Amino acid sequence: MYLNPAFTGLTDNHRIAVNYRNQWPGVSKSFQTYLASYDYNLQKINSGIGLTIMQDKAGTAGLTHTQIGANYAYHFKVSKMTDVRMGANVNYNMKRVDFGKLKFNDQITTGSATSLDAANYLQLNFVDFAAGALLSSDEYWFGISAKHLAKPNSSLIGNKVPLPISLSIHGGCHLNLKQKSKDGTNRYFLPAFNYRHQQKYDQLDVGVYYYHIPLNVGLWYRGLPLKKYAAAYNNSEAIAVLVGFDVAKYNLHIGYSYDITISKLGLANTMGAHEISIIYELRKAQKTTETIQVIYPKF
Repeated sequence: MYLNPAFTGLTDNHRIAVNYRNQWPGVSKSFQTYLASYDYNLQKINSGIGLTIMQDKAGTAGLTHTQIGANYAYHFKVSKMTDVRMGANVNYNMKRVDFGKLKFNDQITTGSATSLDAANYLQLNFVDFAAGALLSSDEYWFGISAKHLAKPNSSLIGNKVPLPISLSIHGGCHLNLKQKSKDGTNRYFLPAFNYRHQQKYDQLDVGVYYYHIPLNVGLWYRGLPLKKYAAAYNNSEAIAVLVGFDVAKYNLHIGYSYDITISKLGLANTMGAHEISIIYELRKAQKTTETIQVIYPKF
């Protein structure tokens, strides 16, 4: 749902998910992100509703961004096995920095415990919007989403710095290896990609998952080697390895991924990145018209 609001409600009924990411723990005061979400499939009216709460922290001064968002998605069939989904998101954002942990020039020259500059740092509150669309079937999905449609001000010192629109194009397909086994499960591959663009910056994630229920593993590459922002800049960031496990008895999906840094920062300096995902789905039979089961990566 954070990637594209059109994914909202793409479940049997209720879904609750929590995520935690610790990026570059080898760096002092690394980047940490917490995310919790809930969504519900309103099958009778071809809709989905959802709620997301996200917070990330970075740096020695505790730069914190908290976001609370509400999602809505509507879907309709364009053929017997193909859906189009349209989604929208509105979110409220709070950004702040603990200026007590910063050192300013006047503190260094005068030895003062406080700084006049600290008064220029304000908590920033703003409302933002996102939208997305998704074309999906039981064999493939393709989506596009745009964030920061309101171009809100992102400055913490009172300047006017509009947050640029961020675009994402993503998709994948389902490659079945054989028919259902005796226990009713399939073995299949899910190749997938996610391309993001904001101002002059781009990022491409491309990878593949292998599913043999209840186990799934994934391998991703993050970077864009064909585009260089500077002559000596190698635009390759990380290789990500993922392992997921389905606990069918409790309707749980548990995933862990580790990023192996391949940029000039180096794995020894960053210690890579860790991410944990836990998803719980409450399934309840509903008497509705036939729905399309979209097979896509849960992590």
